[in-house]
Amino acid sequence: MAAQDSMLAGRRLLVVDDEEFGRFFVVRMLREMGCEDILQAGDGVEALKQLEPSGNTLSCVILDFNMPNANGLQVLKAIRTDRAGVPRGTNVLMLTGNSDFGLVGAAMSLDVDAFLIKPVSKAVLTERLERMFQESREIKPAAAYQAVDIEVINKRLLSRKPVTTSSAKSGTLMPGVNGKKPGTAAQTTAGTVRVNLDNVAAGAILAENIRGQAGELLLGAATVLSPRLLLRLKELQPVLKLEYLSIYAKEGAKQG
Repeated sequence: MAAQDSMLAGRRLLVVDDEEFGRFFVVRMLREMGCEDILQAGDGVEALKQLEPSGNTLSCVILDFNMPNANGLQVLKAIRTDRAGVPRGTNVLMLTGNSDFGLVGAAMSLDVDAFLIKPVSKAVLTERLERMFQESREIKPAAAYQAVDIEVINKRLLSRKPVTTSSAKSGTLMPGVNGKKPGTAAQTTAGTVRVNLDNVAAGAILAENIRGQAGELLLGAATVLSPRLLLRLKELQPVLKLEYLSIYAKEGAKQG
């Protein structure tokens, strides 16, 4: 308990979730971990109102994806593009149970600091916060984040319809897509190798697009798999079910 108290002592956190029951439990866990200064918001608009007067006093925003009025992606983008009244490098932890590849791909493009799968456990919440507060990372220029297009995703969230894009090209296929399973020999092309996600080395280069069942893009071919990206993928493993990545063999990692 002492280590947890030390980690959260003197820190201010904002918890944003339209589901009051889920928000209540996250707040209770944080209080059990020693955090005494916790702000709350029930949607993205309310969150932005809380952010503006907070300035540089916030240590972290724990933010749900799918909310009315303004969703988690909109709030995250506002923070990274200097439109939220807080430092652009403010830590953001995303709550999700969503397996939409486009959604999580956009969050990674906006340099989300961690993902937390619902329902939230205290042990995992503690681990994510500890790692996030210890991790050093650089924030890109605001223009780079402004270029991240979240409008298609926002419209889909509002309509609550699945992706209907027809642009799903030959990429990493998830179970159930065209009846194929990731990692089969038929999907491996010359100069590439299928590697279990746990064995992919940082710095490996993605050889194929990673797309969801309806074609939504998570990561594009030629993406350099940084340690941060690999951590985000592993955090999302329970919902994405992404076991293998196709990478260029000479950049590789041990197979398995």
